[in-house]
Amino acid sequence: MDDLKIKFDGETHQIETNTLINSLLHFTNLTHEINRELGTDRKIEIKVNALKEGSFLVHIVIEANLIDNIKGLFTKDNIEIAANIFAVVGGLFGFAKFLKGGKPEVMESNDISTKIKNTKGDVTYIDNRVVKIYQNNKSVRETIAQEFETLENDPNVTGFELLDKEDKPIVQIVKEDFAAIANNDASIVAADETIISKTGFLVISALSFDKNVKWNFYFEGNKISAHIKDEEFVKLIERGEKFSKGDSLEAEFEIRQQFDESINTYINKSYKITKIIKHIGRAEQGRLEFPKVNSDVDKSA
Repeated sequence: MDDLKIKFDGETHQIETNTLINSLLHFTNLTHEINRELGTDRKIEIKVNALKEGSFLVHIVIEANLIDNIKGLFTKDNIEIAANIFAVVGGLFGFAKFLKGGKPEVMESNDISTKIKNTKGDVTYIDNRVVKIYQNNKSVRETIAQEFETLENDPNVTGFELLDKEDKPIVQIVKEDFAAIANNDASIVAADETIISKTGFLVISALSFDKNVKWNFYFEGNKISAHIKDEEFVKLIERGEKFSKGDSLEAEFEIRQQFDESINTYINKSYKITKIIKHIGRAEQGRLEFPKVNSDVDKSA
């Protein structure tokens, strides 16, 4: 498998320019990162063959050159490099689909693969290279998340597929899984990260009743986005409780922070709400009253 095809499923033969460009950028970044992880001695170039009219089956080809830019195309070594990279690409997308945002549980490993269980109790075997890269490389997880966040935001895209050169499916992912995969970085904490727990008031600025989509809030004057992972709160929504922009939620939440060496401190990277304590409608919220300034102050004093 020294080349593959990306298929954007949908009812129309059109795709948003932003979706196509960003999707291919994420795919390219992921492929370069995998090449680095595999430790090849090649500088790779990702090329797209001409699109067929009326189709969004994107044909991706890797050209692997020696680091010193001496061309060595279509040699056995270079074909094997491309095949290994695409095998890991397909494995990573398949792994993300299997996890759907949950944390993998490693059960046992051999020289080739690792037995993995997801949060639903399903079990599968994953290539050791894929497991290692997924768990240790935060950039890879973020790129996969960004890829599916892009696709989730385009209503015309109903599915995502990777195909081999003979159009046989490597991995197929439906629209319903996009949002969960877009959050697949949340379950693993890297060595340079920390998670702190807080309780506070979050003011709603945008909301969604899809449990896989982030809500937007203001917290202590800063705009943040967060998934709500409180099943009791989901039941409250299903029972018909009304929410609107400007309401507040008293909540317990986690802040994922990453250490920034340039300023020698941790900075906030993402948020996750674990429990909703209380919903406060905007009509119930009081406003701060400031004392009036007396304009008739004796100026001679």
